[in-house]
Amino acid sequence: MDQASVISQMAPAQLSSVATWKDYFILTKPTISLLVVVTVVPAILMAAPIALPSMILFTAVLIGTWLASSSAAIFNHLVDSDIDQQMVRTSRRPVASGRISNTKAAGFAIVLGALSFGILWKFATLNSALIAVAANFFYVVVYTAYLKRRTVQNIVIGGAAGAVGPLIGWAAIDGTVGWPAWVLFAVIFMWTPPHFWALALKYKDDYAKAKVPMMPCVKGDASTKLQMFLYTLTLIPLVVSLYWFGHAGLIYLVPSLLLTLYFSYLAGRLYFSGTNQLAMPLFHYSCLYLFGIFGSLMIDCLL
Repeated sequence: MDQASVISQMAPAQLSSVATWKDYFILTKPTISLLVVVTVVPAILMAAPIALPSMILFTAVLIGTWLASSSAAIFNHLVDSDIDQQMVRTSRRPVASGRISNTKAAGFAIVLGALSFGILWKFATLNSALIAVAANFFYVVVYTAYLKRRTVQNIVIGGAAGAVGPLIGWAAIDGTVGWPAWVLFAVIFMWTPPHFWALALKYKDDYAKAKVPMMPCVKGDASTKLQMFLYTLTLIPLVVSLYWFGHAGLIYLVPSLLLTLYFSYLAGRLYFSGTNQLAMPLFHYSCLYLFGIFGSLMIDCLL
């Protein structure tokens, strides 16, 4: 029996140790939370095209969004702890391993969520705070507690929760949500399945063991890879539409279109390769993809 198998079969008490600040930081899923924050910035700039918002407002929206995403991530650790304990990839997470108790994790999540709502309401708008709360409810209750365990379309539907950054950013400026924010929402929504299914291809045995109906476990590798490729193709018109309808310029269009075409190329190459060896390169690229899209849009807005 290999080391990974031994670890996966150990009880949480056997894996537990004294929690550190790093464990609490890990609970917030910092990479995901940072990505959500990045998606907020262009929406703020696009919603205020005449004059830049004040630094107080700008900073408050970013902090409020980060706290909201972190709160949702912690609740995700709580709800998924039984699944995490069965998977080698996640068995050492702070709650699953027992380093942080359910009570402490729940308290941490509630505090961060309350701070997020208060900051967004006080310094931005009530609508932006309500959108953040609604997204957290959808992610924790609808996706994590229900969809993830019951349908192969779990990550497709659940991806809506991770796509609300642009909606929060736009609503923080004038309380409404403009059409370009919904386009950015759609970009993230369509990006999520190929991003997550690339990881699911590698760890499908883990998901199968935990009885999570991820696409590769239910529909097979070939069907999953074909859908990943098709989802990347839908990103092309979405990315171009912001330029086509005059909401962004060439500084945004050129790099974003090239990044999207390469994303589709990688997904197509994975599908036609007949193996899963290219799944993780696609996953790693997809992590950088959104940073590139939203980063180029931010620069375009500023210039």
